[in-house]
Amino acid sequence: MSEFAGYVVPGVIFLLFGLKWSIESIRERDPAEKGSAMANRVRSIRRKLLCCRVKGFPAEGITKLTLTGIGMGASLVSAYPSGQLQRMSDILYATIYLFFAISGLVDVLVFYCPHSMPLGIESITLSLSFLIEGLMFHLHQTHQSFMIQHVHLFLVYTIYSTAFVLLVEVAYPEIITKFVRGYLTLLHGSWYVQTGFILDNPFKATPSSWATSHDYNNALVGISLTFAWHSAILFVLLLILLVVLRRNRGNSDQEISPRSGASETEPAISVSPECCYCCCRDGNGSNTPNDV
Repeated sequence: MSEFAGYVVPGVIFLLFGLKWSIESIRERDPAEKGSAMANRVRSIRRKLLCCRVKGFPAEGITKLTLTGIGMGASLVSAYPSGQLQRMSDILYATIYLFFAISGLVDVLVFYCPHSMPLGIESITLSLSFLIEGLMFHLHQTHQSFMIQHVHLFLVYTIYSTAFVLLVEVAYPEIITKFVRGYLTLLHGSWYVQTGFILDNPFKATPSSWATSHDYNNALVGISLTFAWHSAILFVLLLILLVVLRRNRGNSDQEISPRSGASETEPAISVSPECCYCCCRDGNGSNTPNDV
């Protein structure tokens, strides 16, 4: 697996997961709308304890297992091109894929065996996966050129920040922490892709060279500015998505659905769909807001 593909393919995957998690956090109802956090936590625990059979499909967990399995296979084949280990960096990628595969396995176990798994185990396992990823990149780039270290510095910081937010999410499963998790995952994916274009751009005829210290310093400043632009653009896009989705949800909540026999003067009652655990997984198999 080429260096460029090694950055771009995981980056696209993180972008998709970050978009999914961001939309889920935006569509979740505020605590003021759905009751106190403690009451919701108690209801979530009761649903897990009372449910003996789960309907639906663990789409997120199966997707993680499938993608990481493909990634591990490609990395190992690339690491052993002639039956002997020649590319240790691909073993690094395979190790990262392994931990995210464990996260997918935990998602599947929580889906089918909710009464056996503690609350928050999905977030803890995913946090461990990001932590190992950050550690692998940090150690791998320690003795590389300063330019490569500078590019990966922003990637490592973003990865560690995501791992930290996931740990916070275990104790405070609020909308804002889930929103930050989605945003950081999007930033993680976008900078992953950008790193591939900076370090190994296949569409560039000649690789970048820095003949003078002035060129070198300009490149460092340019990389820093590019990361800042990634952060700003993604946050603005999420704000736009937040306004659009929440506005549409507010309009749908205000729709009137008259019941048979109800008088025309009867005040409209807005009823939002309620989740229970045997229906606390939606049709796509994803977690409900209260199933933390």
